Amino acid sequence: MLIKDRAIASSLQGIGIGDLEGNIIYVNDAALRMWGASSPDEVLGRSSLELAESPEEALRIMSEVLEKGSWEGEISGKRKDGSPITVYLSANIVYNEKGEPICTMDSFIDITDRKKMEEELRIKDFAISSSIQGIGIGDLEGNITYVNNAALRMWGASDPSEVLGRSSLELAKDKEQAVKIMLEVLEKGSWEGEIEGFRKDGTPATIHMAANIVYNEKGEPVCTMDSFIDITDRKKMEEELRIKDFAVSSSIQGIVIGDLMGNITYVNRSFLEMWGDTDTSEIIGKPAISFAKDQRQAEKAFEMILNEGSWNDEIDVVVKDGSLLTVLVSGNMVTDADNNPICMMASFVDITDRKRAEKELERVNEELETRVAERTQELVVANQRMLREIEERKQIEASLRQKEEELRQQTINLQETNTALKILLKQREQDKEDMEDKVLSNVKELIEPYIEKLKSTRLDKNQDTYLEILQSNIRAIISPYLKKLSTQFQSFTPMQIQVADLVKAGKTTKEISEVLNLSDRAIEFHRNSIRHKLGLKNKKINLQTYLLSLSD
Repeated sequence: MLIKDRAIASSLQGIGIGDLEGNIIYVNDAALRMWGASSPDEVLGRSSLELAESPEEALRIMSEVLEKGSWEGEISGKRKDGSPITVYLSANIVYNEKGEPICTMDSFIDITDRKKMEEELRIKDFAISSSIQGIGIGDLEGNITYVNNAALRMWGASDPSEVLGRSSLELAKDKEQAVKIMLEVLEKGSWEGEIEGFRKDGTPATIHMAANIVYNEKGEPVCTMDSFIDITDRKKMEEELRIKDFAVSSSIQGIVIGDLMGNITYVNRSFLEMWGDTDTSEIIGKPAISFAKDQRQAEKAFEMILNEGSWNDEIDVVVKDGSLLTVLVSGNMVTDADNNPICMMASFVDITDRKRAEKELERVNEELETRVAERTQELVVANQRMLREIEERKQIEASLRQKEEELRQQTINLQETNTALKILLKQREQDKEDMEDKVLSNVKELIEPYIEKLKSTRLDKNQDTYLEILQSNIRAIISPYLKKLSTQFQSFTPMQIQVADLVKAGKTTKEISEVLNLSDRAIEFHRNSIRHKLGLKNKKINLQTYLLSLSD
């Protein structure tokens, strides 16, 4: 008995003894520590129901013990300080030698921390399974052992069995990249970045992935855990935005973007060329209408964009050196997906030279019309005078002679009128030739000097290439080369014409592929097609030399 008593007293499990009414008559030290008491007096004599979180549940358990002789399970209670405790309770009736119940004996194991851990694990498991991010767990060989619903949806699967057990390498587009990532995770413990893969139906997907090693309590790696965010749509939007941004920045039209107050927030390179300076400090932040010669016209344009969403017209603007440019403006309101205005955008085309040429043509036409009218009037007066003289001289002649003379005079009049018309047509042909000479002179005086200036500026490789193409095309326009080349290129596709133009300019296959954004193999294909159409196939004739000879 002494040994049993000492065993109970020193047991690591809490031991409690109570009478058949549920009052505590004994507790060991482990039980005191478990309930946060320092002396048995704090517990003895109290009803065990007082220590339970739910007295009703404790009463039900006591009734079951008295009826069946024992009960085993978890029960929640309260420590002395009121903090919660969960114990695993084994309760039974103690009988005397006559088989009569004399008391109850309970053993307690504090499982509070274990329950807390289990609850945390349940919460984490629920968080992983219900996460809107794709979550995947794999073994250290890269085989998938778990995926949540978000990951299944991301990959287009409907059941985990379609994914579980498969190597994660199968889902990657670039297997070598996937292997490198897996090795980095195993070596460094984690990896984060973008990776491309395929969905179940074969469609591509771009994923932002964060992968890491999961370690056990001994610090040993047990598995890998990956979280996924599908950024396919975002990447597509980013690519579209990059294309649009490049299109705007490299457009030959001047592009201006402004806020809803009309202040300029962005200008592209072509606009700066119109402005006459690469420094944007005098433009950004300034009201767009402040650059217009006619402020009232600019204000009306601004109001129309605000109220109606667009405005298109010609307007005169003042550039950096104070000179005037006439530009054709197309302004629009830019809206978001909900049709809410977010900014204004306008494109500018410099039509100064065109307007000047139109005015010059109008002046020449007016002058020609005046000269024709004057000459015609002189002819009419002279003809009338001649008719009067003939009429006076022939009044005495007979009716037949009079009719014959009239017929003869009409013939003479027609011949004179025809001569006058020939003189006028010859004059118009001379005027046409003069106009062609002016166009040629304007190209050489107004365009080529600026091209030469651009050559002396700092240009990147592509810009330098575009400039050489521009100069080559302008020269082709004003030389007999265009007429000769057009007959040669009748069967050429637009792409073959561009390739021929670049070959003529001395560009290599690699340089042409970079300019046209095509592969080297595609450029070689177009070069062979050009040689075939020009009749140069299987001939040892340099293609560039031949194209240059067409302009001689």
